[in-house]
Amino acid sequence: MCLVCGLNLQGFDDPPWGESGVDPSYNFCPCCGVEFGYGDASFEAVRGWRSRWTAAGSEWFDPSVCPEEWELGQQLEALPDRAR
Repeated sequence: MCLVCGLNLQGFDDPPWGESGVDPSYNFCPCCGVEFGYGDASFEAVRGWRSRWTAAGSEWFDPSVCPEEWELGQQLEALPDRAR
């Protein structure tokens, strides 16, 4: 899961923080565009990125993978409390 936008990343090639959960992939979230291991390196950074992304309209970084029935509010609800 992307801790910025709550996107479920199951089925994507590389987990954001690797199989171990501690080795960032440095790939980009296709939804919010955060670079895993950089823009989500702390919860403060996560909240800041989310704030800027939502203020800019919550556009998909890669719209070609946006689900047809995408709902931002539902996706954000999936975030763990520690990332809110």
